[in-house]
Amino acid sequence: MNTGRKFSIEDLYNPDHTKENNINYIPLDGHYVNGFIAGDGSLILQLGKTFGIMHLSISQHINNRLLMESIAKYFKSSSKIYLGRPKDIQIILNGVQLWENVVFKHFEKYPIYGTKKLRLNKLLLIRELKRDNKHLMQVGKFRQWKPDIKLRIKEIWNN
Repeated sequence: MNTGRKFSIEDLYNPDHTKENNINYIPLDGHYVNGFIAGDGSLILQLGKTFGIMHLSISQHINNRLLMESIAKYFKSSSKIYLGRPKDIQIILNGVQLWENVVFKHFEKYPIYGTKKLRLNKLLLIRELKRDNKHLMQVGKFRQWKPDIKLRIKEIWNN
């Protein structure tokens, strides 16, 4: 399809449809963003030291930096765009407030399907277990996960 086609560096990194002040600009919508999540995204739950933290990660080739900046802006996130593997960049969206106020609301308005839907359903169940900090107990000066809730979350995520 692109055989013999000539691109300038400007065309590769700044096509007209990615420039907000250009007449050919195409704004992102939730369905478009879900396409990237379905194909190049991950819904993740931390089960290690930072147990229970939810992440939405999207990866793209480094040439798609403007697209990734647009997706971060779409999610109203100050998330940085990270270099991943060579020639890859990624956005990682995490944090309770971002998930509650933006990510979960996005998926309510723009449903996702397939295996990502299964993972999202697990995250929604886990979200309910974490509501109102019912998953925590006071141990001295610190709050820790209740062992039974932690075990339940691992069961939800791994099944």
